[in-house]
Amino acid sequence: MNLSVTQSEPSRNQDDSTFSKEKKISDASEQISFTSFIDATTLLAENIWAIGLAISRSIASEVLIQK
Repeated sequence: MNLSVTQSEPSRNQDDSTFSKEKKISDASEQISFTSFIDATTLLAENIWAIGLAISRSIASEVLIQK
């Protein structure tokens, strides 16, 4: 009785298929990361603009109070 265990070698097509799937997943992750980066940058720019506007209004009100 032969109790040795053999593991079949994956075919070349399976290797290529696995690589393609991994590459697609990697590309999707990079796209999500890039989109998230753009979204975060846009949000930061909007917040900076809003803060600048608030500071400008504050300065303008101080100038009016002093006159």
